[in-house]
Amino acid sequence: MFKQIEPGSWPFRLTDQEEVRAIRLHRDSVIVDMLNQHPGGSNIFDCYDPILIQRKINNLESGIRGMAQAIQLPYELAVDGISDLIRDWWDISGITVGTLHIPMGSKQHMEGPLKGYFDLVVFLKQIPWLRLVTTVDDIRDAKRENIHALYGYWQPVYGLANNLEDVDSAYEQGLRMLMLTYNRMDYVGSGCTERVDAGLSSFGIDLVRHCNELGIIVDTSHCGARTTLDACRYSKAPVFANHTVAKGVYEHARGKSDEELKAIAASGGVIGVVTVPAFLGLDPSIETVLDHIDYIIKTVGWQHVGIGTDSPMQSPKSVIEETLGAIKYEIGFRPEDNIKPSLSLPGFDDCRDMPNITRGLVSRGYSDEQIKGILGENFLRVFGEVCG
Repeated sequence: MFKQIEPGSWPFRLTDQEEVRAIRLHRDSVIVDMLNQHPGGSNIFDCYDPILIQRKINNLESGIRGMAQAIQLPYELAVDGISDLIRDWWDISGITVGTLHIPMGSKQHMEGPLKGYFDLVVFLKQIPWLRLVTTVDDIRDAKRENIHALYGYWQPVYGLANNLEDVDSAYEQGLRMLMLTYNRMDYVGSGCTERVDAGLSSFGIDLVRHCNELGIIVDTSHCGARTTLDACRYSKAPVFANHTVAKGVYEHARGKSDEELKAIAASGGVIGVVTVPAFLGLDPSIETVLDHIDYIIKTVGWQHVGIGTDSPMQSPKSVIEETLGAIKYEIGFRPEDNIKPSLSLPGFDDCRDMPNITRGLVSRGYSDEQIKGILGENFLRVFGEVCG
């Protein structure tokens, strides 16, 4: 299997003129990774003093809290003046907008596993070259100022509580996109690996309408098919699936059928394609990501396609396996879903490989307008419509 020597160097066999075009597009575009797990993956931890990193890893808590603390480590090293590598990798990626995970859930989970993410939110908001954004103007300002933006998003790994006031509170913290369910069934509806595909509950419909009223985009990435279709039916605003794949390319529970893709597009929404190997195919690479993009474009049009990588996680592989690896069945994945959380995709080892997506789109023959749309303008169109 091909192993990249330098980030962003997948062998697409572009001409010199095409490479220059890809560089220009990547530099000039507003690039949105709708589900960004931070730029470092596991690789960034190999670039620090190993004794220092091991000492910090030894002090991490267990489970999801430890994962959030591991994500924070490169930022801590930057704030402490030890290493600016995390900002360097953000810059290399070219990503304008990433994700700030703003937690919501039951009181038990917010005080337990999710507390690490609350702490992470507070910490990241204090970093001067990261900016929480809530409007399109905020995002374009960040691009002009050459800093990196984070928009507020949450995927309810442990399910949402049946309390709309939680949504109000998260909105005040900056939440602007909310996934309705994770894999399993909860108060809101059925997830994509649930035994029963029951769709949205009555509370779930109330939640969708409440998000519409506040100006929060409804996301269906982990939702079951009927839940996705119900969201598109009841939402008065565009609906997203910001990190998914096309079942027409590879049949996986985390993918969306043609019917779901068309419903999301008909709502005016956007479908983001992941770089998670298990969701893409049996022996995937960055080319497989492009295959999914091609298929979705042929099904619903390029105006409804974006990027939501969701991989790799910014944590040492040992931490990923001890956290996500240990709870993957608890949060609704099944053996047949073939989840290997520490595995990265050939051609996307970390976010420094984001230029490979731009280069790949050039190799597939897309126009400048289409590439800029896929990289971020499609997201911005809907973000502006719903959020301002």
